[in-house]
Amino acid sequence: MLSESRMEGLKAARARLEGAVSLPPVARRALSLGLSAIILVYLASAVADIGWGEVLAVLPSNPLFYLLVAMSYMATPITEYVIFRRWWPLTPRALAIFSKKRVLNEAVFGYSGDAYLFMWAKKNLGAREVGAGPLAAVKDVAITSALAGNVATLLMLGLALALGGGPAVEQAFSGAAMRPVGLGFAFVISISMGILLFSRKVMSLSARENALLFLLHCGRLIAGSALLLLAWIIALPSVDVGTWIVLGALRMVVTRLPFVPNKELLFAAISVSLTGSAAPEVAALMAAAGALHLVSHVISYAGASFVESRGETIAADRLPTPVAGSI
Repeated sequence: MLSESRMEGLKAARARLEGAVSLPPVARRALSLGLSAIILVYLASAVADIGWGEVLAVLPSNPLFYLLVAMSYMATPITEYVIFRRWWPLTPRALAIFSKKRVLNEAVFGYSGDAYLFMWAKKNLGAREVGAGPLAAVKDVAITSALAGNVATLLMLGLALALGGGPAVEQAFSGAAMRPVGLGFAFVISISMGILLFSRKVMSLSARENALLFLLHCGRLIAGSALLLLAWIIALPSVDVGTWIVLGALRMVVTRLPFVPNKELLFAAISVSLTGSAAPEVAALMAAAGALHLVSHVISYAGASFVESRGETIAADRLPTPVAGSI
């Protein structure tokens, strides 16, 4: 237990720190807009590096393809909105927060979106007794998401092998280009095993709550992957389903890699090297899909920033009173 004098000292130190780093509302808004502009410029420059003539030439004309891709893309922010809404008084506009979180995680730097969500929650929730505190909620959701992703990846690999994709799987996961990917995935799996062994010390929420989170993430991954595979099949119906399942398994392995920006483009590059000689139309579609995913990040981030600026993301009338004496 901390002594009363020590407690008062910590409160005073925190007050001095908050006073030193606090900014007036106009400055905070300018900083937020500036950071958003930097991220959008970064994404736009990445888009500009792509050969648009080749991309547009292979994109399918069937509108159902784009609908399925959009549904697959939105599966993650929608699921996370549903999860966090169980604990926090979010308004529908808060979906923009989780859209930005996904863009930051995938296109900028791994887990930068989680850091953004934590800082946003600290700012908007403060020292209030909500269903789950910002640190516990963001941390446990990220961990259960990673665990569900690893399980889903292993199941996809197993499905590819069960459908007779043994040689294709071996080809996809061999070669110098795949060695760092394999090492990164092995590292992620080992971390997952460590989390399972020491879950009581690592996780903050109850076992029942985290089991529910795990199931929700599994449902998201199944739905998102199925929608994307269906979109690929619609785009190129002449390609056998087994090839798409192998590529789907490869995509899931690549997306598991930590601290790698633009994972969809990395997957597209590996797919091009894998299928370029055997199926150029598949390679072209994967390259176009990677570019389309990056464009989706630009649209999503810009749209989310606009939506967030037009109204409240937290229902202030449903916020509990701040906890007295919190530090």
